[in-house]
Formats: sequence, C-alpha cells, structure tokens
Amino acid sequence: MHRWIVWAAFLMAAVLSAADLTGTYKGSYDGSAGASGDFMITLSQSGGQWNADVSFRLGDVVKAKTMSVEVDGAKVKVVYQFDFQDARLESAATGELKGDKLEGTYETKVVADGSAVDQGQWSATRQ
Repeated sequence: MHRWIVWAAFLMAAVLSAADLTGTYKGSYDGSAGASGDFMITLSQSGGQWNADVSFRLGDVVKAKTMSVEVDGAKVKVVYQFDFQDARLESAATGELKGDKLEGTYETKVVADGSAVDQGQWSATRQ
C-alpha cells in the first residue's frame, strides 16, 4: 500500500512539472550558417498528449509542421518540418525551461538525404 502511495505521488509530481511548459514563448534563434531571426513556439497539452506550434522568420515567416513533441519534466524536444528554397527541411529543437525562459539548441537537416543544413541556439520567453 505504501509503495502505491509513493508511486502515485511521483506520477503527480511528474505531470505537474511537465504542465509548467504550457504556453506561448517568443524569442529568437541564431544559427551557425548565418541564419537568425524571430522564433515562436506554443506548447499545449490535450488528453495527456503534447502539441507544439512552431513558427520562425527566415526571410518571411515560416509556419512549420510539427512531427513530434517529447516532454520530460522541464525539458522539451520538438521535431518539425518546413519547406525552404525547394527543399523539405527538418529541425529538431531541444530546450529546457528555466523560470519563464525556454532555451536550447536546434539542428536542421534535409529530409530527402539527411544532410546537415544548420545548427544553433534559440531562446524564448513565455508571454
């Protein structure tokens, strides 16, 4: 019985800490290939499933298609795809929440052949 109570408390703590990521974050990114600009991510949860909407400025505003979202406590990994200059690209952005600031790194590759395109840092503050 005691083990069950400890397990239930652990699960509740994990769920509550993950729920802290919910919100809209606005900031910027800076890549090694010279690209930089505005970055926005909205994280939401529905029925225990995490969702993310990602957009950023790469010349024009790019609205990405989210492929997957993983949340582990204060850490998040979002994989999203977008089209740029006749190529389908995929970025994997990982970050960690510190206060109201979500920050981390990203890597971008070409979907067709997996070749690396860019990597860099991003930072966004909860609105």
